[in-house]
Amino acid sequence: MLLLRVYPAGGVSLKTRIILIALLWCCSSLSGQVGGYLGPGVLSRGAGDIGKRAGEDVTLRYYGSAMGIYDNGLLPYAVDNAGNLVDVGALWGTEVNFGAYGVHDFRHARLGLDYSGTYRYYTQNTFYNGTNQQLALGYTYQKSRRLTFDLRQLAGSITDATTFGGFAGISDSIVTPSSLLFDNRADFLQSSLDVNYLQSERTILTFGGQGFGIWRKAPGLVGMQGYELHGTIQRRISRQTTLGVQYNHMHFDFPKAFGESDINGYGGIWARQLSRLWTASVTGGIYQAEVQGLQAVAVDPTIAALLGVTSSVQTFYQKRTFPQAAVSLSRRFQHASLTFNYSRGVSPGNGVYLTSRQETANAGFSYQASRKWSYSVNAGYTRLNGIAQNLSPYSGFNGDTSLTYSITHPIQIVAAYQARRLEVIDASFRRTSSRATIGISFSPGDVPLSFH
Repeated sequence: MLLLRVYPAGGVSLKTRIILIALLWCCSSLSGQVGGYLGPGVLSRGAGDIGKRAGEDVTLRYYGSAMGIYDNGLLPYAVDNAGNLVDVGALWGTEVNFGAYGVHDFRHARLGLDYSGTYRYYTQNTFYNGTNQQLALGYTYQKSRRLTFDLRQLAGSITDATTFGGFAGISDSIVTPSSLLFDNRADFLQSSLDVNYLQSERTILTFGGQGFGIWRKAPGLVGMQGYELHGTIQRRISRQTTLGVQYNHMHFDFPKAFGESDINGYGGIWARQLSRLWTASVTGGIYQAEVQGLQAVAVDPTIAALLGVTSSVQTFYQKRTFPQAAVSLSRRFQHASLTFNYSRGVSPGNGVYLTSRQETANAGFSYQASRKWSYSVNAGYTRLNGIAQNLSPYSGFNGDTSLTYSITHPIQIVAAYQARRLEVIDASFRRTSSRATIGISFSPGDVPLSFH
């Protein structure tokens, strides 16, 4: 159920603030496996896949690089003198990257880290210089044979949506590359905590929640704060197959839009180890949304003649039910991984579109060929359709590929290409942007760097 109330100027309910602060303080996300844990574990959260490359564990390592960059088609939140969206065109420059990724196992716990930071400098137009920062940190702690805690922290500050690759292996991030619209500063934070209780060697109970927020610099883009609570029961009915049921409740606040949203979702889970290397999972169900807020409406001509106004603001309310689904298929190779993901559910939007029906599809392949080179390619699609807003649907496509070749163990050549396509359906807006980079990186280690 999604409920959007109208607050006094700038107001956010005290209850929402208390829940959000408590969840943010608790930190990070959902379920994983450590040591002798024997549960049917379908969800991959906590440490999960954070820090892994090509589906394999990687020892914690750091890196730094200097790159030449070419960006084309940045979309800032601005219009020109004619009232059209600014088209930046081609920009050449340099970029410095630094980061760290990998996993570390303790006696009863696992830590996963994936951090990257960049600073870019353009030779033609320094106005668009800036930094991107993104962090994924996961921690899974097995307190006993029956009890496991999963924590996850996602955070970031980005200005250039084309260069934001999202979080590999994380499907529940509130920020996805193909949903971003403008190249404008956005800060986000997502903290989650889960408790997993192994009732028997076949049945596991999971409950937890997360708090999140997105703060956008542009005055016309709407930020968001919220939380999510959930519970899951999973039972392994055979060596290869797990069934389960889940419930979740989400809440979104949109301070600039003077409204809020609540959603209740109900679903069933099926997961199966198709073979030694293939794994599949399917989630299906429904979610119910109630939306209430403010909107501008035209005034009756007679009233307009009397009062001298042509429009006014009034409240709106909608209550609707939609299907939700998620499908995942993955294949592990000796030195590679292949993943396919599809989901249909609800999203807090992208600053223009608020609470929306969201449809996403992603595919990725990562290959650690040898001690000399690694390769990855990824593609994603997102479609947003506002639940209560009278806006044309929005779709975004993104893709990237990268190649790393080791000259020596610590010195590598790194090259990458990224592109995205933005479209507002039934409108004239179409925009394609791209980025190409090549440079030198330094990272001690026996295998070349891999960024996915």
